[in-house]
Amino acid sequence: MAKGKRKMANFKWTMCLLPFAIGHLPCRPALAADVRNELPAPYTLQAVALKQTITLTWQWPRPEELPIFKEFGFEIKRSDGKTFLAPGTTYADADLAPGTYSYVVRVRGLTKERGKRILYVSDWSERATGSILSSCPHPPAIELAVEPTQKSYSSIPSLRFHLKGKISVETGCTLGNAHYHLDTGTGIAHSGDLPVDAQGHFDAFVNAIGPEDEIPAGRASFAVTVIAEDEAGFATSDAYTLDVELQNRFAPH
Repeated sequence: MAKGKRKMANFKWTMCLLPFAIGHLPCRPALAADVRNELPAPYTLQAVALKQTITLTWQWPRPEELPIFKEFGFEIKRSDGKTFLAPGTTYADADLAPGTYSYVVRVRGLTKERGKRILYVSDWSERATGSILSSCPHPPAIELAVEPTQKSYSSIPSLRFHLKGKISVETGCTLGNAHYHLDTGTGIAHSGDLPVDAQGHFDAFVNAIGPEDEIPAGRASFAVTVIAEDEAGFATSDAYTLDVELQNRFAPH
């Protein structure tokens, strides 16, 4: 090496293996280490799913003789490429979205020999898989019936419909918002919130035409639907259609 020049150390990002460093965030830059695949691999990796968490357990045949490690732990690699670290033979992967996840695990131990960093690893274990199911499997089921308050209408305030029915959700689901939608297909459309009791029943009177609507003359067909949601998504009822006779008292005769 030429006089006056210094050899630069080879820096790289490494992952913490200290017992308290569980996660997949990089540590400070550290000297590169030689890697030696000399440790026995973990075995009997198992994955147990409960709610939004998959708990992993495994066994590791600890050799009678091991180097004196400065850092030691287990590296878990998930099927999406993310890696995690654990100090012992168990790890809980929490807050997972519904889906299927698979994992492998290996041992990592860092030591220093004659001033040189040595990273001991094992082969990856056999793969274990766990599935997170949606706690709410399906959107709501909606039953709807609509009755007009009278057969024909000549006064705007009297144009009201009576909506009755039930919104059912499966075990594990929570009913969210519910509302109705009314449409004649001729430019008159109205929507609004629909009050629902604790058992999912609704019984409401709604205005079909407002003061701002232009009332068509003759027979009109109204399509009414109810929309509701739970954790699995939205559901829309079958359209309930009513034909009513409209009489615009302000129209020329």
